[in-house]
Amino acid sequence: MSNEDVSAVADELRGMLAQVTGRPEVLGVPDGVRLFGAGVGLDSLAGALLLRQVQRRYGVDVAAEDLNLDALETLGTLAAFIAARCRGAS
Repeated sequence: MSNEDVSAVADELRGMLAQVTGRPEVLGVPDGVRLFGAGVGLDSLAGALLLRQVQRRYGVDVAAEDLNLDALETLGTLAAFIAARCRGAS
């Protein structure tokens, strides 16, 4: 997976985050920002909505493939997880 792939996924994830949270300011969050708690501040409902958007857009079921949900630590870890799955599927 290339850095460009991960960067493109991260950019799309920012848009998804802005949509599910209703907060356009998340469009500018860096890749290392935590998605839950301090950082983006997702709650469980927003997290579930984000995962549904990810599954629709990329065909990746994060919750089924990452049982510990480590991929949801930061925007960057989620982008890398998705990019790796998408590359493996092509």
